[in-house]
Amino acid sequence: MPTVTVIIPVYNNIKTLEKCVDSVIGQTYADLEIILADDGSTDSSEKLCDKYRESDSRVVVLHAENKGVAYARNQGMKIARGKYIAFVDADDHIVPEYIEKLVSVMEKENCLLAMCNAYDVYEDHVGERIFSREGSCSANEFLTDMFYCRAEGGTCWGKLFRTEDIRNVFRKYNYAEDVLFVFEYLSAREGSVYVIPEFLYYYVRRKDSITGVKKISDLRDVIGACGRIRKLCKDDHPELLGPADSFLINNSFFVYLNSKHDLSTEGDRLRNAAKKIIRKLRLKILLDRNATFKTKAACLISMISYKLLSRIYGMICIHR
Repeated sequence: MPTVTVIIPVYNNIKTLEKCVDSVIGQTYADLEIILADDGSTDSSEKLCDKYRESDSRVVVLHAENKGVAYARNQGMKIARGKYIAFVDADDHIVPEYIEKLVSVMEKENCLLAMCNAYDVYEDHVGERIFSREGSCSANEFLTDMFYCRAEGGTCWGKLFRTEDIRNVFRKYNYAEDVLFVFEYLSAREGSVYVIPEFLYYYVRRKDSITGVKKISDLRDVIGACGRIRKLCKDDHPELLGPADSFLINNSFFVYLNSKHDLSTEGDRLRNAAKKIIRKLRLKILLDRNATFKTKAACLISMISYKLLSRIYGMICIHR
């Protein structure tokens, strides 16, 4: 069996870390390398990581100063020795057959990426997140669906990557860093993506987790990551420029609507940047027959009034 490296970035996750790591250690697929990349935790998470290293020879622990989730994942990739790499967030957990089923798909289909559906775990209920069409599609088809918001799939978790094909790193963002990583990974080579319909990953929606808090710095990362994707498409992948435009404007609406609470100069500057992108791209989106009705409607309403846009939409959710 090929070795699979599971990278778990850790930062002050003492409340959830044990459940997360236990779910990885308890996998039916035993040939694992489990890298706990501690990003300067101060809540005793780092001590729990060391305890796991002492009790299971498959566990490797990295300790570093706090530099963000992107840095932590990159440090894990540097030492990964598995044929495949999976990323699991320390808030989350996985079903026992998660790795086994994804490896089986990778070996059988020889695809660039295997992925599954996920459960969204809230404080009071559990929902289902269906990422993309079931079965196989090309990498470009997958990215096109994702950019047009016809399907989700921009997370790095819930997926299995081929280590030898990872030629990019996580960029220095703490929000939306994974959608850029997935894009750079898939756009650098030809191949397929395979989606299995089973729900194998539990994505925990915590208010204080990285993806639960919409700070101005997080929203700035969204603009930065999506803007970089558009630039890369314009320069190197023109066939994806239309979908990337739709993705950028959709997330610009997201940034504008979710920054309204911040009345600081920085908040105003970010909203103005989002509006500038919207003004630049909305006519093109309106003429794009593949853009979604929701995105086109937002473009039309923005031409009338941003206050009306806020009242009607409230919040346009990023596809993550």
